[in-house]
Amino acid sequence: MKEVYIVSAKRTPIGDFMGALSKVGAVDLGILVAKTVVETAGISPDSIEEVVCGMVYKEGVKGNPARQIQLGAGFPDKGYASTIDQQCSSSMKAIELLSQQILLGKTEVGVAVGIENMSQAPHLLLNSREGQRLGDINMVDSLTYDALNCAMCGYHMGLTAENLAEKYGITREDQDQHAALSHERALKAQHEGKFIDEIIPVSITDRKGNVKIIDTDEHPKPTTFDAFGKLRPAFKKDGTVTAGNASSLNDGAAAVLLMSGEAVNKYGVKPIAKLVSTASYGVDPHYMGIGPVYAIPKALDYAGLTMQDINCFEINEAFAAQFLACNKELGIDMDKVNVNGSGIALGHPVGATGARIIVSLIHELKRSKGRYGVASLCVGGGPAMAAVIENLE
Repeated sequence: MKEVYIVSAKRTPIGDFMGALSKVGAVDLGILVAKTVVETAGISPDSIEEVVCGMVYKEGVKGNPARQIQLGAGFPDKGYASTIDQQCSSSMKAIELLSQQILLGKTEVGVAVGIENMSQAPHLLLNSREGQRLGDINMVDSLTYDALNCAMCGYHMGLTAENLAEKYGITREDQDQHAALSHERALKAQHEGKFIDEIIPVSITDRKGNVKIIDTDEHPKPTTFDAFGKLRPAFKKDGTVTAGNASSLNDGAAAVLLMSGEAVNKYGVKPIAKLVSTASYGVDPHYMGIGPVYAIPKALDYAGLTMQDINCFEINEAFAAQFLACNKELGIDMDKVNVNGSGIALGHPVGATGARIIVSLIHELKRSKGRYGVASLCVGGGPAMAAVIENLE
C-alpha cells in the first residue's frame, strides 16, 4: 500500500487582526510558505505536480487562490490546483485531499497550503446587483456573514461555545484559567525559541521603503487570570465566553510538502513525518465545538492506534469552553496537549489553522522525540477533522 510522507512543514508568524500582516494578501502569504517548503526540501520547483489550498474568506481574492499560489511560487503551469473550504478545517482537508491523490497514484509530489487574511475580509453589499430603488441598502461584514455566524444555527459561533459551557458545566473561571494557561505556554515557547524552526519570517515594506521583518506570533501577551476576569461576556448577557477566553481574528499561512514513497526515493529526500490517517466527523452545529471528541477516535481507528499510543496532541482552541468540553470527554493529560499554546494565545487564522496545527505538531514531536501525534479541530457547522502523524526524525 502507498504511504504519504511529509518532507517539510512551515508556517508564517500569525498576525493580529489589523496588525503586522494585515497589508500582506493571503495569496502572497501562501506563495511564501509554498516556495519555502519546497526550498527546505532541496528539490526543484518543477517537481511540484499539484497544489491544494484551504481558505475560508475568498471574497475579493480572485479566482482559485491555489492556482495563484502555484504559479506565483514558480511551480509548473502543467500542474493542477484546487481551493477547498471546510471552514476551520479547510487546510487540513487540503492535506487530506492531496494525500488521497497520492494514495490513488495520481500525484507523486504536491504542496498543501492553508491561507487566511481576516484583516482583508471585505464588507459586502448583498442583493445590490439589481439596484435599490428606494430606502437604505445594507452592508454586511463577510467575517461574520461567511463564517463567524453559523449558517445553520443562525447565530455567532460564540453562542455554540456558550451551549457547550452550559451542557458540560464549564464555569467562567475554568475558561479564564485555561486562557491564561494558553498565553503562558505560548510566551514560554517563544522565549525558549520553540517556534523558530517552523516559522518563516515575513518581510514588510512600508510606504517609506523601510523593511520590517515579522518573525514572531503577534497575539501571545503577558496576562493573568485576574485580567481575563475583568472582561465582559461577548455573546450573551450573563454568559461566560469573552474575547479573552476565545480565539482571535488573525492572519497567516502554513504549508506542508507531501510525497509518495516512490517520490521520496526518486528525489533522495529524508521525510520528517508520515501522514498516517485523517478523519472527519459531523456533529450538531449548535454544539459544533465538540467535534474532536468523535473525529479523533475515528482517525485513531483508521491508524490502528489508541489514545495511549499518542505522545502529543494539538487540539485547536476555538474557545476555552469548547476545548474544555472536548477534554472532559477525551481525558487527555494537559502535559500532552497544546503544550505551546493554541488558538486562544497564538490566534486562529481560520483557513490556515488546520495546516498550522499539523506543522506545529510535527515540530513538537521532533523536539520531544515522540513517535505519534494527533492534530484536531472543531469546525463551524459541525464537520470536525483529525489527523494522525508519525514522527520520522
